[in-house]
Amino acid sequence: MSNNPRFLSPEIPNVGNPLTLDFEQSAHCVRVLRLRVGNSVSVINGKGILGEGIILEANPKRTMIEVKSIESRGEGSQVQIAFGLTKPAALELIFRKCTELGIASFQPLITDHSLHPDSWNEERWQKIVVEACKQSQELWFPKIFAPISLGTWLKERKLNHSLVVCDEAFRKTKHDLKLSSPADILIGPEGGWSEAERNQFTELTTFSLGLGPNRLRAETACLVALALVKSQLSEI
Repeated sequence: MSNNPRFLSPEIPNVGNPLTLDFEQSAHCVRVLRLRVGNSVSVINGKGILGEGIILEANPKRTMIEVKSIESRGEGSQVQIAFGLTKPAALELIFRKCTELGIASFQPLITDHSLHPDSWNEERWQKIVVEACKQSQELWFPKIFAPISLGTWLKERKLNHSLVVCDEAFRKTKHDLKLSSPADILIGPEGGWSEAERNQFTELTTFSLGLGPNRLRAETACLVALALVKSQLSEI
């Protein structure tokens, strides 16, 4: 896999055919990166396809690329993180860093102690995910779902997914989970889980995962839990 500059295109044509980048991608290619005709570039569609090619026309409004080779990769991570909704700065870190590590999807949750969304800037979060995928050379864009209540998510989640619950009240729980894939990780908000929420978990088949003796911020907990679960599933 090359280290060429990467650009996004929803459609990648067959080898030998031209591809035209949209206005935003073209401007970044020509005005920011200052690439020119003949430079090698990569193009991804976020669904496992990587195209390698060269620039035929370096136009800041419609850059044209000739596709020289195509590579496909099967879907990567089978892990979802469901987490208590946090402040935007923490959300950005969760989306960016977990995407770099490799993740299937994000599900923000409204819990007893979480924030409640005044608005939901899906376009901004999706842009962060795309940037992180380009940087980390990930070919699959993770899905970002709109916030829902914890109760709704527990009722609607797929029952064939292992459910890993992280609770600061049980920080030293052992990491030998013996998980099967796919898996859902459940991370509480900064205020932790309420007793009513803990009672909901006891009615389900779950794995408990401790994240160490220190109290972690929500964004740190998401990243640590993701790394531990991916290790258990041999994804890293």
